[in-house]
Amino acid sequence: MNIIRSEKMEGAYFYVGCWLLWLMATFFMKKTPERTALAAFALLMISSASLELKIGSMRAALSFFVLLFASCYGMVKQRPCSSLLMVWSTSGVAFAYAALRLLALFDPVWIWLDERWLLAWWLAIVSALFHRRLFARLVCVAMGGCQGEVVYALAIDRMAPDYVIGSFSFLDALAISVASLLVWEMIRFFAFQLEEKRPIRRTRQP
Repeated sequence: MNIIRSEKMEGAYFYVGCWLLWLMATFFMKKTPERTALAAFALLMISSASLELKIGSMRAALSFFVLLFASCYGMVKQRPCSSLLMVWSTSGVAFAYAALRLLALFDPVWIWLDERWLLAWWLAIVSALFHRRLFARLVCVAMGGCQGEVVYALAIDRMAPDYVIGSFSFLDALAISVASLLVWEMIRFFAFQLEEKRPIRRTRQP
C-alpha cells in the first residue's frame, strides 16, 4: 500500500466549492464545533484531493476516504428511522450514479451535455425524491455517490485498470450537485419569504 501523488490538476468546480466552504465557515459562521468541523473538512478535502492511495491493483484518491468518513458520520447523526431511509436512499443514488456512468461509457450518444453536470443534477433529483431536509439530501448525495463510484470502478476494472476511485471528475460532479441543492433551497426560502410578506386581501362581507 503506497501513497503517490496524482499528476492531473483538474477539478475546478471541486476546488472552488471547497474554498468557498472554508471561507464561509471561517469568516461568516459563529464559533461553534460545527464551524470548526466544516472548516477542517474543507481543508482536508483540498489537501488530500491530489494524493492517491494504491491498494493492490486499485487506486483511490485520499479525498474519497475523507468524504466517505464524513458521510458515514452524517448518517450516524440521523434518527434511527431516518437512518433506515438513508440506507435505502443511498443505495438508490448509488445505482443511479453507476447506471449513468455506464450509460455514458457504452452509449455516449445519450449524453448531450457535460457528463459531470448531468450526473450532478441526476444525483440531486434522486436525493430530493427521498428526503425533504437539506442536510439529509447532502448526506445522501455524498454517501450514494461514494458507493456508486466504487460500483462503477469495479464494473470497469478490466477495461480501465488505471481508473482512480474518487477522481476529480467524481469530485466535480458532487460539488455541482451540492451547489444545485443549495441554490434550490435558497430559491425555496426566498419564495416562502415573499409568500409570507404578500398582503392578504380582505373579502367583503355580504
